[in-house]
Amino acid sequence: MSAIVAISSVAVILIGLGPEVEFVASVGKNIDGLDLNNPQCLAVNPVQEEFLVADALNDRVVIFDTLGQVVHAFPLGSGRRNPFGIAVNSQGQILVGAMDAPELWLFDYSGVFLESFALPDSVLPGRLLFHDNGEILMVDRSGKGIMRLDSAGNVLGSIVTTDPRCKPSSVFIDGSHHLAMISSGGKVMTGFDQNGQVLYSIGDHGRRPEDFSYPTATLVDSIGWLWVIDSFRHHVKRFDSKGNFVDIFGQRGVNPGEFYFPTDIKLTPSGKLAILDKGIGRLQIFRLTYGEK
Repeated sequence: MSAIVAISSVAVILIGLGPEVEFVASVGKNIDGLDLNNPQCLAVNPVQEEFLVADALNDRVVIFDTLGQVVHAFPLGSGRRNPFGIAVNSQGQILVGAMDAPELWLFDYSGVFLESFALPDSVLPGRLLFHDNGEILMVDRSGKGIMRLDSAGNVLGSIVTTDPRCKPSSVFIDGSHHLAMISSGGKVMTGFDQNGQVLYSIGDHGRRPEDFSYPTATLVDSIGWLWVIDSFRHHVKRFDSKGNFVDIFGQRGVNPGEFYFPTDIKLTPSGKLAILDKGIGRLQIFRLTYGEK
């Protein structure tokens, strides 16, 4: 497995009120002879610390370790193209969503195709999340919220917002363990109770530092901070556990700690942060350090 990896063990990118962010690696070139091409989404393998990339225009999944080395890559196979959402369950099985069709595909860790889940014709699958309760949570890019599926891909229901401007882009579990959604239109973050009722809708699109242009994905770190990708502004906004805006990480560019249309963000339990740059086909990996330096 070949790849070109840029690595630095000493470049501290961000020091502030929260964790120190240290650049580890950048990868995306010459992976089995192909550069990452329009990569869409990221996943973390809960079985072992790895990052998985849905490499859309190469019709494949690429798996990296937390130092940016390629573990392996596999093609989606005949009739399966343009992967978008991706998630890994506790058995190491990989679930991939089609960008342009109402289908989900399940693979084993080695890339062997297991089965396909058909979705309603009106659905366009987006980002995916395996919930601790066994459900599959899926953004419906053609709708106003999140679809709930059982482990066999059967639709259990939907959780939606009444905001007519909503354009759901990501699903996550917030710091209070509520299901929540990121939207690239209308209110940025919406949280739901266990019955699917809206608990809160916060965050605006605008020109203030804390406002968004085109949010696509988020994560909650170990101290409850929220990191949100603002793709069209080429950076990550950080909010504390109370929802207060803290700072901005990154700017437009191609150097370590800079981004060009970032699209997804993930964090491993050990504090390795990955940010996917769709615009230049690159995965950047950072190390987060908390507490006294």
